[in-house]
Amino acid sequence: MARTVSGALAAMIVATGVIAAAGEASAEQRGRRGEATIQTERGTYQARSEVRRERGARTRERSVIGPNGGETSVRDARRWNAQEGTYNRDRQRTFANGDTRSVDVDAQRTAPGEWTAQRQVTGRNGETRMQTGDFAGARTENGRVVTGDIQTQNHGQVDYQREVTRENGARTVTSSATFEDGTQVSRTAAGACDGAGNCVRDSAVTNRQGGTTTWTESRTRTENGATYSRDATFADGSTRSVDAERVGNGDGTGSVERTVTGRNGETRRQSGTYSVRRRR
Repeated sequence: MARTVSGALAAMIVATGVIAAAGEASAEQRGRRGEATIQTERGTYQARSEVRRERGARTRERSVIGPNGGETSVRDARRWNAQEGTYNRDRQRTFANGDTRSVDVDAQRTAPGEWTAQRQVTGRNGETRMQTGDFAGARTENGRVVTGDIQTQNHGQVDYQREVTRENGARTVTSSATFEDGTQVSRTAAGACDGAGNCVRDSAVTNRQGGTTTWTESRTRTENGATYSRDATFADGSTRSVDAERVGNGDGTGSVERTVTGRNGETRRQSGTYSVRRRR
């Protein structure tokens, strides 16, 4: 329940950042296309993805075909106009059985530093939920603060606040959603990257019942690829870890290895090959 609302908040809030950064987009369309074949304990998966960017727009498409031939696909299209202060996001996911789930977000700047937004979700059962909100943003000495008042169908009125700070090469994001009954969902994330592209991030989420989940992520560049690790500890004390390594061949192709140790202690391994083509 809280997870659904926090996703809605993120979808609305992202509009403010996208509109503010729209002027940095290049007029020339560019993007990349990737393919991967992954071997798992359940069989072989074929994955494809493509990203296209141009001034004021970005489209991401990806699909995965499983061992039994079933295909799942996602299309995410975003458009923004900094001069007019508009933002739109359309996301549709199609499942292997033909079901679809769609999300539509629209935001409009109403005054300097102020936005109104709405989010409509149509679920796999065809039912539609609507959320609307008004937001205000202000710059601080080392970052930005956004506050919002959101009206939802299932959770009533929600007060939202998000603060981003940047200091000494690190970026910290804190957010909270306070519900009508006084319960709250809060999130924190603090991360930093060095000049070589090595990054570390610590995050935590506290749910409405007071339980906290924490996790640490790190990415380290290697001579011909990168390693990645993610260690999570859940509110009940259980843990889950992910370790992955990518080795490139220098021509846009390479191999990947991934090991996952679940909350039950069982380990799964996945391996595969990939190819990536960029266009500018």
